[in-house]
Amino acid sequence: MEQMRWVIVGTGYIANEFAKGMGEVKDARLSAVVSRNEDSGKAFARKYGCDRVYTDFTKMLAEEKPEVVYLAVPNDCHYRYIMEALERGIPVLCEKPIVDNGEQLEQILKKAKEKQTFLMEGMWTRCFPAVQRAQSWIKEGRIGRPLTVRSSFDIKPDPADWQPWKGGIRHAAGALRDVGIYALAMAHMVFPEKPQEIYSAMKSNGEVDESFRMLVDYGEGRTAVLGGAFNQIGTPETEITGDAGRIVIGPEFWHPFTATLMQNDGIVETFTAPYPATGFQFEIQEVQRCIREGRKESGRFTLEETRQIADIIENTRKNWGIFYEADKRGEA
Repeated sequence: MEQMRWVIVGTGYIANEFAKGMGEVKDARLSAVVSRNEDSGKAFARKYGCDRVYTDFTKMLAEEKPEVVYLAVPNDCHYRYIMEALERGIPVLCEKPIVDNGEQLEQILKKAKEKQTFLMEGMWTRCFPAVQRAQSWIKEGRIGRPLTVRSSFDIKPDPADWQPWKGGIRHAAGALRDVGIYALAMAHMVFPEKPQEIYSAMKSNGEVDESFRMLVDYGEGRTAVLGGAFNQIGTPETEITGDAGRIVIGPEFWHPFTATLMQNDGIVETFTAPYPATGFQFEIQEVQRCIREGRKESGRFTLEETRQIADIIENTRKNWGIFYEADKRGEA
């Protein structure tokens, strides 16, 4: 099969993890790199076998005409790059959170529809085989009626490895948007309907939330207990409990290789799917499958899911008194 030509925008930690995963996909090829720093771009390109480096995104789009663009840059850069790529009909996979606010989100969704071009928020977790198996167990009724989701992405990075922009309002950052979004996506996988009530608390670093806890009430006793943090280390597994059993996804639910089913009658079933490299290969394969089949979005993580989760995040942060710089200026 002919290789699909990718361009990676950004050369930081996540861009490197993505490129490692791409190395596991035979029909994917890194054709160019975009970096604000030319030296950084050249070093990244050499590392992953590419010889095309740009510091200008617009010039890259015009000259390379890539088949798909992957964006791994600070949050507040996403909107402009997405709109520019979609305007040219170029498919986009963008790291989460996809844009900064609801107005921007509606504009990129409108543009993707207008240009009939593939767009996906990078919720790579949904593409792992262990998560796919957990979803199958739920659909098959193996845990009965789902009642509770417990999921929290808590980290305490070494200051030497920390990316300061993740803790700043200027880049529309914070724990809920950066790591908490994974927990929300787990809850939405089990309870896809709109919540009835949301109760939350957070600790601020003076600009944004550095940790939060959230109780989401879906009615009839169905709840999600969620969290995310930059200042503590918590349990990295997700537990989904129903009236007939439970499922545990891990050991780190955001890129898992196991899913264990424990039914109330004593039956235990463990699915294990180890993988090489970083696991980004599963997301890359899903994007390529969708594009080759002419799909405009992925069924693994739909644009409607992106919209619903983004709405919860934005409303929660506004309740906390956290507004993005673009919101303050009244910009999109």
